[in-house]
Amino acid sequence: MAALMKNAATRLTTMLRPCTCVMVSQRNGTKKRDNIEKQKVRTKIWVDYDMLHKVFNKVDRAHIGTVGQERAAAEWITRCGGAVRVQDVEEWFYNYNNLGTGPLGKFVIEEIDASWADVQAEGFDHLDGLKAVRTLKFSRCTYLQDACLERLAPLSHSLHSLEISHCGQLVTDRGILALQDLKLLQRLHLVDLPGVKDPEVTLQTLQSALPSCFITAELGDAGAEQTAQMASQSHGTDAAL
Repeated sequence: MAALMKNAATRLTTMLRPCTCVMVSQRNGTKKRDNIEKQKVRTKIWVDYDMLHKVFNKVDRAHIGTVGQERAAAEWITRCGGAVRVQDVEEWFYNYNNLGTGPLGKFVIEEIDASWADVQAEGFDHLDGLKAVRTLKFSRCTYLQDACLERLAPLSHSLHSLEISHCGQLVTDRGILALQDLKLLQRLHLVDLPGVKDPEVTLQTLQSALPSCFITAELGDAGAEQTAQMASQSHGTDAAL
């Protein structure tokens, strides 16, 4: 009897095995199709966001003529996810719908915080003509690149403090060296910019061009910050003498 039951179980297992394989194959196929569909959705969302960012960074000259350069620049920064502070107002504006209205000459940007903002090189033409931007911060800006930093020259007459941190591979030594045009810069803070490959030489060159600027940097090696600070202190001592 035991032998008969064992043989019956063996035959049943043999009969069920193909069914099980088919079911597993069907599940794997369904899972693969689901993954493909999910990837298509993620790709579409990414493309849509990328197009949206390009729209936000587009410079509309007619709109600038209507609302003024300062207001248009504030709209650009806030639409991209950043914030601005204007003269005679303590609060920061994060939403372009809350920027308010008023005489064009009364809206003057003093500080820009572009943390996590999707600013792109095309949008930096919004900075042309800004009168009094003293502080500027770029942190975790995915699209920030050398071409962006090369377009900061219009702020050279007013910019005193600049931070560039955690902005990925697109910012290189070339972009950092472009900051030499910011002659009034008093403070520069650089952190986690893996695209900068020769930080020591780049910082020394920059410090020589901006002797009055206190530079702090953490650019991938333990000595970068110390090098920048020592160079700044050295120039400060020379100036005192």
